[in-house]
Amino acid sequence: MLIALSSSFLFRYDIFGFYKNWKLSPILDIYKSLLEGLGPFAGALIITFIFKVKRKISFLGIAKLKSILMIITPILILFMFGIKNNTGFNKHVYGMLIGIWIVLYGIAEETGWRGYLQDELSNYKPIIKYSVVGVFWYVWHLTFLGNTNILNEFFIFSILVISSIGIGLIADKTKSIFAAACFHIIGNMIGFSTLFTTIFSLNKRLVIVGICVVVWIAIMKIRIYTKKVNDY
Repeated sequence: MLIALSSSFLFRYDIFGFYKNWKLSPILDIYKSLLEGLGPFAGALIITFIFKVKRKISFLGIAKLKSILMIITPILILFMFGIKNNTGFNKHVYGMLIGIWIVLYGIAEETGWRGYLQDELSNYKPIIKYSVVGVFWYVWHLTFLGNTNILNEFFIFSILVISSIGIGLIADKTKSIFAAACFHIIGNMIGFSTLFTTIFSLNKRLVIVGICVVVWIAIMKIRIYTKKVNDY
């Protein structure tokens, strides 16, 4: 948690004054923001490596093919929708690049929250471990340090704790960080990602999220008969 918080504080508040002034090409500038979500990912990998802990929740989980199909869904949907831009990229290619960005961000966070922290709390009752992860998730965002108020913070806190319960259930069912990341990015698509809110109207964001959720549920429900892959 300390590693995750330190990274979040470092980049969100540009402590050394280099992050915001680090000018890159338009598309790379978007990917630069992945550094803000890298803390949970880095912390999980470092702690797992140092203590050689065997995790129950992995990137692909118990149904590898399903996890792969789920994680590429938003990328394909954004590719099909396309995003008009002034970067010189074809709108469909740009949509795909934004899809890859939002998926990577979700995976980076979920590696820490569900892949490590929830796994670490596996001996506790589900509602307790999900809620604890939600509290840490809220603290990591550091929204309370910005221009805010109690009602706004209570709303953000409630959303993150409730979301943590839902994503936690998905992670426990699938044992997949990729599956958890898919449902994580729902919030980013609807309103938590400033980039997404500037690219798409609310109605279009809801349509994209709705299509993703329907496809994800369908993927989780279908049975894939292979010798080495167990269905959810």
